[in-house]
Formats: sequence, structure tokens, C-alpha cells
Amino acid sequence: MTPDAPPPPAGAPAAPGPVLIVEDSPVQVEMLRRVVEGAGYEVMLAGDGAAALALARARRPAAVVSDVNMPVMDGYELCRRLHGEAGLADVPVILLTSLADTGDVIRGLNAGADCYVTKPYDETLLLASLRSQIDVPPTTSGADAGHPMRLRIGDDVHEVQARDARQLVGLLVSTYESAVYQNRQLRSVQERLLAANRELEDSNRTLEAAYAELRETQSRLVQSAKMASLGELVAGVAHEINNPLAFVLNHHATVSRALVQIEAEARPHLSPERVRLLDKARERLSDMAGGLERIRDLVVKLRTFSRLDAGEIRTIDVEEAIESVLTLLQHRLRERIRVTRRFGPQCSLDCYPGPFNQVVMNLLANAVDAIDAAAREGECEGEIAITTFQDEEMMHIEIADNGKGMSDAVRERIFEPFFTTKGVGEGTGLGLSISFGIVRQHGGTLEAFSEEGVGTRMLVRLPLRQTAPGAATNTGAET
Repeated sequence: MTPDAPPPPAGAPAAPGPVLIVEDSPVQVEMLRRVVEGAGYEVMLAGDGAAALALARARRPAAVVSDVNMPVMDGYELCRRLHGEAGLADVPVILLTSLADTGDVIRGLNAGADCYVTKPYDETLLLASLRSQIDVPPTTSGADAGHPMRLRIGDDVHEVQARDARQLVGLLVSTYESAVYQNRQLRSVQERLLAANRELEDSNRTLEAAYAELRETQSRLVQSAKMASLGELVAGVAHEINNPLAFVLNHHATVSRALVQIEAEARPHLSPERVRLLDKARERLSDMAGGLERIRDLVVKLRTFSRLDAGEIRTIDVEEAIESVLTLLQHRLRERIRVTRRFGPQCSLDCYPGPFNQVVMNLLANAVDAIDAAAREGECEGEIAITTFQDEEMMHIEIADNGKGMSDAVRERIFEPFFTTKGVGEGTGLGLSISFGIVRQHGGTLEAFSEEGVGTRMLVRLPLRQTAPGAATNTGAET
């Protein structure tokens, strides 16, 4: 018994005696003591059934709150012992148990328990059960004792001996109340689990989106570094070619002029064989001039393509930019793919030149791939049609091919990062996604129109003038 029990709160019922708490766990003992004393009851404490029985014999308790599983003597045995003694037979016993199975209820009935409270217990339910047992004490054992009853629970038949009808009903009602409380607890836990699961799903979606964005960003950075290196390489090669090219062009002009002067004086004195050699030399010089002009045009286009000034908006000639990309793709076009150009009369555009080149490169490279795929499946005379025109505000660039084409399901996904229909190692699935992002950063749109077996048409719309500053990512990858 605690010597310093607090006085009962105002309005609390006067207890006919102390409440005997029987619990072997010091933590549980302290929690029960705090709850019961807080309700205004005097408390006695025991660590097992044997000690509790000795305390009850020394001072009759108003009620017993006992754990079931304890050393020396468990709660069921304590209940039987209490109801077996004349002076303690009517002391109500409340058992604290987990109610792991129906056998717990049967054992409680046969032991004479008056009430069950399940663990972990609800303080309000525990105090309500305690007050109901103290305020309306049970009848004495044997006053209206019933005969043994046979109860079927599930597949098992149990024989129970209730102390009286009130004990039977009280125990079953308390069991039901505990079940209801546990059900509420389970629902609460289930709701918390559902909420936590929703949060986890949201977190997973956020992580998946962040991971996809990280992969895309990483790929863009890698492609950006590749394209920067390519630009530097192309610019360096163009510079290295340009110097000896200028030297050869100058001397070619000198040789041509000298040959003309010598030919005028020497031709009348030359034999027919020598005249034939002279004409052949003049033809070769003319062919050389054409080849040198082609090299000079290639150098100009390489230098145009190598402009990687992604951080600055420049006014570019769209036709010139497209031609520079076609020059780089010439080794894939050759004679097997005809390129039709339908350039509008005005082709100037404000944009980030490097990223713009990459958009054109990706679209043309995809067109070549589509034609190659169609050629592998049958005869296909490849053709790419490039059309440009502008209205008052927008530049329209259309690249159409007569390649394999796409189904509607594929067309709806082509701008998704990492989506590709190509084999492993043939594409990253980033080219169109990056192109879409570049066009969008310019304030434009990129659309795809396709039909399987007919071909694909890609339409780029870009504002003629850029007013809002921004940085377009200079990256490139084929889908």
C-alpha cells in the first residue's frame, strides 16, 4: 500500500477499500498506480499472485486489478484463490490480458474473473470497469451459482462454471468492450498506415521523378561536354584546313593565269599531242578549282556549325544553319537519300545558335534512321524534304521523311526522356526529349505527325524574336 496516496479529487466516489494492483513489471505497476490513484482510489501493490493473496487477507481490497502472466502465481490462480475464501469471495477481479485466443475468456470464466481489460489498455476503459465493479459489487459465490455449461467456440467445446449470471454477463461485456476498443485501435493504426503508405507512394513518385531528372540532367551534361568537344574539334579542324586551303587557292589562281598566258604564245608551236596535253592540264586545273571551292564551302559550314555560343541570343540565317548540319550528315546521306530544300524568302531568326543546330541535327539524324529502317525491310528510295517559312511572329521549320513511320502509341511517347525504339547501343532516348526542351526554352513548339509505312513529319515553330533572356541547354543525342 502506498503511504502517500493523494487525496481523492472533488466529486470522486468514496472507495470502500484500497484497489489491489498485481503486476510484476515495475513500469506497468507505476503506470497503473498513477491512473488508479489519479481517479481518487487508494492503492496496494503486489508483484505476483501469492503476494497479492497475502495482502488481501491482511486487508480486504475493494477490487483487484491483476495481470494474467506472473511468476509464482498467475492471475487466474489468484482469482480462484480469492473466490475460494469466504472473506474475499465477493471481491471483484479485473484481469489485464492480451486476449490472445478464446481460451483466455474460458479460463477467466472458470477462474471467476469479473472483467477483462486488454493490453495495451485504455485508461478511460480501465477506470470505467473499475468503478462499475466497485459501485455494484457481485453477489457472493454460490448465492445463485448456475450449473456447468457447455459452450462451443469454433470447433472446440468448453465446459464453464460461472460464479453467477452477473459475473458471466459482466465478463462477456467487458470482453466485448475490449474487442471494440481494440478494433478502434486497429482502425486508427490502419488509417495511419494508409496515410503513411500514401506518403510513401508520394515520396517514391517524387524520388522516381528526381532520379529520372537526375539521369536526364547527367546525360545532358555528358552530351553537352561531347558537343562542346566536338565544336572545338570542328573549329580547330576548320582553322587548320583553312590556312593551307587559302595558300592552295592563291597559287591555283597564279598557275591558272600563267597557263593562260603561256598557252596563248605556245599553242601555235605545239604538236597535236602537246596541244592535247595542254587542254587536259587546263581541264584538271578547272576540276581542281571546283574541288577547292567545295572544300572552302565545307570549311565555312563547319565553322558555322561549331558556334557553341549557347549563352547568347544571336540572329542566324536558318538556311545557312541547316546547310551546315547537312554537311556534317553528308556521309550518311550520300547518293541514296535525296534532300529537297524548300526555303522561304526570309530565313533570319533570333535564337541560341548551338542548341538550334542540335535540334536540326537530331531531327535530320532521326529522319535518316527512319529511312534506313525502312530500307532494311524492303526497297525504299529515301527522301527528306526540308521546308521553311515564316509568318508575322513565328518561324516554321518542317522536316519530313518517307521512312518507316511510327504508330500512335510510339508517337505519343517520343518526347519522353530515355524512350527509344532502337536497339541497345543505337540510341539513348534523349535526342527528341532534349530537342523538345530546347524548343520550349525558346518559347516555341515541336510536334510530330507520323503514319506507319508512310513517313514522319516534324514541325518546329520558333518565335522570330527572343525577348526574354534565358539559357538553352546545348546538348544533343539521337533518339
